[in-house]
Amino acid sequence: MKPNFTSKILIAVLCGFAYAPAFGQTTWISTSSSTFTTVGNWSAGLPSTGPQLAIFADSATIQHTIDIVGATARNTVGIRFDSFVGGAGFVFGSSANNSPGFQSRAGGTVNGVLNNDNNAQTFNVSLTMFTSTGIAGTGAAQTFNAAAGDLVFSGNHPAGRSTVNNNGGNLTIDGGNNVTIGISGATFGDLVGTGGLIKNGAGTLTLGGTAANTFSGGTTLNAGTIVAAKANALSSGAVVASGGTFNTGGLNQNLGTLDLDGSVVLDLGSGASAVSLANSSALDWGTFSLKISNWTLGSDTLRFGTDGTGLTAGQLLQIDFVDLGDAQGQIDANGFVTPAPVPEPGTVALLVFGFAGLFMRRRMSR
Repeated sequence: MKPNFTSKILIAVLCGFAYAPAFGQTTWISTSSSTFTTVGNWSAGLPSTGPQLAIFADSATIQHTIDIVGATARNTVGIRFDSFVGGAGFVFGSSANNSPGFQSRAGGTVNGVLNNDNNAQTFNVSLTMFTSTGIAGTGAAQTFNAAAGDLVFSGNHPAGRSTVNNNGGNLTIDGGNNVTIGISGATFGDLVGTGGLIKNGAGTLTLGGTAANTFSGGTTLNAGTIVAAKANALSSGAVVASGGTFNTGGLNQNLGTLDLDGSVVLDLGSGASAVSLANSSALDWGTFSLKISNWTLGSDTLRFGTDGTGLTAGQLLQIDFVDLGDAQGQIDANGFVTPAPVPEPGTVALLVFGFAGLFMRRRMSR
């Protein structure tokens, strides 16, 4: 008897389950040895066996400084930090200054890095994202979730490596706490790869360090704050924003087109910030607004495209310079957007009375 269509679908689904990767987990249990690659430091062997989810359960007795040495990257299917009141958090480094760091595969219950501990977790090694089968591509998409405490990818790691390589997948930053990629003064701190960057959650993402970010995918800002702690912290790809704040750090930022799916804040910071975006006139901003804060005339510049067509007349009305009485935007022949003059209160009153008088005269002449 030949299987009918429903039976074929059921067989296909069951086969899919049969061949789906089953990821295990292993927990760091060392109280004295700090070497990541020592099998006995783990409850179920090295995370690379399988590979498995690497769990770091904070504790007063657990070794918190972990040494990752050797020329082989350390495979995991995600990294999770569990909470312990009065803990100290974990620091990953390479005493021999030779480690490629982590190769984090997508999938499993974490799909990236999850901090459930209220202590900061610091990576002084690099991290590269992979698909569940260990290759590059869109399937490498993962999330760094600062759910209870901060995550710090310092940028102080062996040379020849990038701080975070998205490897073609979107990197999502989530959680109510803060994530840093590149601390102040770090030698590296770069985010690279052909994937994009997505900011969710109420926390702040700081993009700093010294090395340039070269990730080429777009940037999506849904919530929280992105702080640029270096020039050109985002890619030149398209920016889609539905909420939150982009703080330029008072530095120059070159971006792609801007599309609004919600009202957002562009904070120009305390320095002289030159923000250049691509011509965005073809994009529908709906009824949302772009709120410009910390604008300093003669110091800060905002540009869309290279001529007067960079924004539509309607989009210019949706720009609010919040420090200047919500002045709307005006664009010049070179694409530079500045606050449009706001009428003086006396002028507004005269206009109101003038229109009122004209209306009354017309009524009386009938």
